[in-house]
Amino acid sequence: MAQLNIDYRHPAYTEFLPEWEMIGDCVDGERKIKKRGKDYLPHPSNDSTNDDPRGERYDAYKKRAAFVNATGRTLSGLIGIAFNKPPKIEISGGIADIATDADGEGQPLEQMIRDCLGQNLQRGRAGILTDYTGSGIQTQATKGRPVLRLFTAKEVINWRVTKGRTSLVVIHYLEPADDPDAFELTLKRHWIELRLINGVAHARKWEEGSERIEGGELTPLKDASGIALDELPWSWLGASNNDHTPDSPPLADIAYINIKHYQAEADIAEAAHTVGQPMVALAGLTEEWADKYLADGFTVGSRKGVLLPVGGDLKFAQPDERNILVTLAERREKQMAMLGAKLVERNTAARTATQAGDEAQTDNSILSLCAGNVEQAINRALAFAVQFAGSGEGTVELNKKYEIASLDYQAIAALLGAVQSGKMRLVDFVRYQQRIGLIGQDEKPDDIVDELLNQEPSLLTGE
Repeated sequence: MAQLNIDYRHPAYTEFLPEWEMIGDCVDGERKIKKRGKDYLPHPSNDSTNDDPRGERYDAYKKRAAFVNATGRTLSGLIGIAFNKPPKIEISGGIADIATDADGEGQPLEQMIRDCLGQNLQRGRAGILTDYTGSGIQTQATKGRPVLRLFTAKEVINWRVTKGRTSLVVIHYLEPADDPDAFELTLKRHWIELRLINGVAHARKWEEGSERIEGGELTPLKDASGIALDELPWSWLGASNNDHTPDSPPLADIAYINIKHYQAEADIAEAAHTVGQPMVALAGLTEEWADKYLADGFTVGSRKGVLLPVGGDLKFAQPDERNILVTLAERREKQMAMLGAKLVERNTAARTATQAGDEAQTDNSILSLCAGNVEQAINRALAFAVQFAGSGEGTVELNKKYEIASLDYQAIAALLGAVQSGKMRLVDFVRYQQRIGLIGQDEKPDDIVDELLNQEPSLLTGE
């Protein structure tokens, strides 16, 4: 076999990789961030070789620093908002098993959808391979089935688009080696090559051998009827659109500010450790007085006194709490909060009538766009699964319209007053509470109104 560089990395992959890793480290939290050391927290000294040759100051500097995981919490919050209403999953026929076991390892499809959205928000990129567990001649007992395999942005190392069609995808992943005689965890490198040749989809697997990377022959991919596939069973997933081009990760801006906040917190902690404790200064003392009355030092406290000469003075020196470091850290916190809010903020830009009509199904926020792209990618992957199975139907629909409750108690009281004064219908007040999540979507507004009107005391009469 000709020597092929299966591990070649696409230039765009090399460009985005550091950012993907940084965002992932932020999501993982303080453990991962501190493990990377000076990658995220530079040494506070400009001459660390001479100032801190053994690294003791830096170790203490890093240990005192606090990493507030705003990136990870933002991701969790966004996924929680998106899945406040569970996705609608309709799968039947030959692909019915995918609903409860999407990847062949027991992961339900709904959980895979969550993982897809998480990857899309983190890195703005992922891919879903529709695979088949069987090969060759199969009996009914050993018959394979379609599965969906999610690969992260870091695992999709190379791709090519020819004449508007994806003609090459290379996936690199690690998998534990199966050694029945050992207990140690040994990871082995694997590659999957998807290639379109003369309009026919082919696949080939590669793995790391003892001396070199070894691969088999390219195998044509066929559906259940034996007809060759004319496109790769691959579904791109992106933040802006589902094409081969890497998109800017939605959480990137928050992660960058999160790192800068971590650095500011490290400086605050070191400053507090160095000069945070009050220092006592004695003024107006002569050397003779100090030798006579303070030869053994002195103790400051509520039960102790310090003898001073006429005109002597005792002062405490302590830095101002509101210094530039604290101000900088608070500024970073506000920036992260603002960026997080932007991810669920509706786009209020001018739009066409068609776009305005689409907002009946989506709120046009970044989160909604990412969820819509996940929905599209999953449905495309399910379409390939139907081809492999030979029968069945499968569609998913994600919630893409989010009402974020922002009413305070005064606003709720004002609306309730409008109901009681007859300026607002009670059923409209109930519907509004449903939209902002105060009342469950599965309850009927008319039933709630009847319940309120028929209870004692009445909401409207105040009896």
